[in-house]
Amino acid sequence: MKSLLLLLFSLLDILAIGQTDAPKTTSGVNKYSQLNDSLPQVIYKNHPSTHKDVAWFVNDQFVGQSGITAMNPDQIATMNVEKKGVDIDNISYDGKVTITMKESYQPKFISLNGLKSKYTNLKDSSVLFMIENELVKGDYGKCMVDENYLLQIVVDKVHLKSEKKDFCLVKLPTRTPENVRKSKEIRIRGANELGIN
Repeated sequence: MKSLLLLLFSLLDILAIGQTDAPKTTSGVNKYSQLNDSLPQVIYKNHPSTHKDVAWFVNDQFVGQSGITAMNPDQIATMNVEKKGVDIDNISYDGKVTITMKESYQPKFISLNGLKSKYTNLKDSSVLFMIENELVKGDYGKCMVDENYLLQIVVDKVHLKSEKKDFCLVKLPTRTPENVRKSKEIRIRGANELGIN
């Protein structure tokens, strides 16, 4: 009986000592405490000053830095990366990417400011652009997108009564197969929401 009790206490002792801490996230914070925490975590995204600016060219046309996200990747024939600096319009870039499209595809580039003037009635409104749910940061006059690859131009006017400010969020989904499929879905809203493909 003594040996059985000794064995039982030894096992309990091993189990108690062998317990591990709750899993941690990459930031070292206990994952389970975040699930039950009553305060949100605040994250400020800072762009490091070591960020390298790259000049993008498509079919020998300068398209800025951000326009590459609104171009059909299936139509790219070749891509060349040069790591040496280049100056364009008195602006220095740390490198250059040159893309050649397939001969059968002719992109139709327009700046975001040009897109705003051509397709919307926003004229002097404050505008933020999003391409594929990514906020575009940079000069909207130099950021070029391919009109042929844009699926929709969704203008969402926002009025903040408490701050007496208006701005517009312009979302630019592209012609990816998933976006095209979603655009053809019919949604009927009511007591029982129904989605039809």
